[in-house]
Amino acid sequence: MKRLICYISLSFTMVMGACNKDALNKGPLNLYSDNNVWKDSALISRVVLQAYSGIHCIYDDAGDWMPCDITDEAKTARSFLKCNLVNAGQYTASSGIYDGTWTGTYTNVRGCNTILSHLNDMPLSSSGKDQIKGEVLFLRALNYTDLYFTFGRFPIVDKVLSLSDELTAGRASDDSCVAFMLNDLNAAAALLPESYPAASLGRATKYAALGIKCRLLLNHKDYSGAAAVAKEIIDKGPYSLFPDYGGMFYPENDDNKEVIFNKEYAGDQSNQVHSLDVYDNSSYFTGFSSVVECPTQNLVDQYLMTDGKPWDKSGLFDPAHPYANRDPRFQASIMYDGTTWMKTLMDMKLGSAINPTTSGTTYTGYMLRKFLNPNYIFYGNNTNYQNCIMLRLAEIYLNYAECELKLGNAEGARPYINLLRERVNMPDIPAGQMTWDAYVRERTVELAFEGQRWNDIRRWGTGASMIGITINAVKINEQNGARTYTTVPLENRFFDPKMYYFPIPQDELQKYPAGKVPEQNPGW
Repeated sequence: MKRLICYISLSFTMVMGACNKDALNKGPLNLYSDNNVWKDSALISRVVLQAYSGIHCIYDDAGDWMPCDITDEAKTARSFLKCNLVNAGQYTASSGIYDGTWTGTYTNVRGCNTILSHLNDMPLSSSGKDQIKGEVLFLRALNYTDLYFTFGRFPIVDKVLSLSDELTAGRASDDSCVAFMLNDLNAAAALLPESYPAASLGRATKYAALGIKCRLLLNHKDYSGAAAVAKEIIDKGPYSLFPDYGGMFYPENDDNKEVIFNKEYAGDQSNQVHSLDVYDNSSYFTGFSSVVECPTQNLVDQYLMTDGKPWDKSGLFDPAHPYANRDPRFQASIMYDGTTWMKTLMDMKLGSAINPTTSGTTYTGYMLRKFLNPNYIFYGNNTNYQNCIMLRLAEIYLNYAECELKLGNAEGARPYINLLRERVNMPDIPAGQMTWDAYVRERTVELAFEGQRWNDIRRWGTGASMIGITINAVKINEQNGARTYTTVPLENRFFDPKMYYFPIPQDELQKYPAGKVPEQNPGW
């Protein structure tokens, strides 16, 4: 494959970062020879940190489109983004959907394989080598899971390829791909520490490896296996729910006690920044046409009233004040008409200063609040770049609950759902009333916008009812000082079962010689 051949240079620049725009800018590492790099413990440490910088997370997509924009969670306000092709079912293998995921994964895997190939050359103790090996195996598996959840089966590359190697490997079987990732995660978990001192927060731990293993097993529908791993994390891991659901994502609470793994920003580990606060705040604050992600009315309707009932079955619902008495996770996740943000009343009526018709308009009547920093400074230097939580204890609780439900043990699932509800002062689900629908709703609101929704929908087989649907918005009218809120259809989306996995980019397939082109995903 050309995409692999272009990386076989042994120079440090090509090995670790020339094709990665986010590589650490910590010094002229490309001036060092391979021999110098792998003999110097300080340079080795920087190489490993650079491998972390290649991690892809949803914050890296800010300004383009995030995964929520192709689910029922959100609608992008930018008509030119490629996610609109997905929503309309008008994309093909040539559309470049997730092409960066394919190329980025193999760039990052190449870096991981390079480090692993030099372990024996490193002037480190056995324990030091073991930790690096564990970290890099974890990172390789993390990159491959990103690829796997997007495209399904993939070509397995487990070493640094040279011109003498077979460079046109086909896609491995599904079982082989899963086994390979699990082997890496199991080995990583055996080698990595359970925790780190404050100076090393953000590095992969044993429980980070187990957490990604749990996610992989769940999506592979190995419910017994995923439940066992989840229970190990719950029982033995040093984690607990952070008391403030919304504040959990603020920069002052980075690396809090709920976080199992995150991508670190503005530190030695990645030395990166993201633009989420700029692109997803109102143009009133940013000064330019922002607001990329617009939460849907479909998602808003999933948030229960504080009595634990849906809005259309609760006596607490007031159509004149539809956002009052809602699950507190609603206020923490979504900006709505009448809420306060950055000491400003958010007037979401179309044509207001917050929601102007000229730029930065939200199509749905809502804006994203989750993840955003309420103390962000929009002008001048601002180093408050919050980390992106990629795995947290709440997901493990939900994974365990799903497994228990699938295994026929609803009462085993209920306590973990109730722990999440108790965190935000929502009423418990009573004994005997833990249903699948209640679980789906809980997972929907707890993990809203965090990037797992597409995997969930594929695993549940609910693409027709959760993707190929009418996306709704709220229309806000005002007469004599009184406002009315009406749900209106915004967009009819398309779904075909072939869409559960995205087509391998055509540009990648064209790099194979005739007769060795791997098969495309079914239907594409």
